[in-house]
Amino acid sequence: MTSRGADHVVVETAGVGYKVFVPRQPGTDEAVLFTHHVVREDGQFLFGFQSRDELALFEMLISVNGVGPRAALAILAVSRPVDVAAAIAAGDAAALARAPGVGKKTAERLIVDLRGKVAKAGDFVVPSAAPTDDEAAAALQALGYTPAEAAAALRGIPAASAASTEERVRLALRKAARVV
Repeated sequence: MTSRGADHVVVETAGVGYKVFVPRQPGTDEAVLFTHHVVREDGQFLFGFQSRDELALFEMLISVNGVGPRAALAILAVSRPVDVAAAIAAGDAAALARAPGVGKKTAERLIVDLRGKVAKAGDFVVPSAAPTDDEAAAALQALGYTPAEAAAALRGIPAASAASTEERVRLALRKAARVV
């Protein structure tokens, strides 16, 4: 990261600096950010997160009508992803409304729209003991699998140290095809 602001970092890649809005500052100058790109008529914006779980929850939040990227970022800035998911599952509108720019009505809309989704995908917002840098899981997610489905498909597949990413993805897809 070449610089930091109150709500963003500037990441340099191949000589180009990208402003990435973040819910909280990474602890070091070297960090992996999982990004979401928003294109609107008034500009293009990058939002960065320290984990895939945080990114997935951000994407769930912005899927709710009336909740934009800034409001979702504000929610994630005041609470950990697991706490946000717990507040949604418990129907705790007050916890969600603590975020600046998120009122009671928006918090209630989040609960109504996401309660079932958070309950179904609840295991993906719980922070893992160690962050995963699994390229095979990322590849499966890029193909449309949810994080939970990717993890299930990779369960029992040799670890990254024993097989290439391509081999792990191929085996996981073959396994998933047999399950269907």
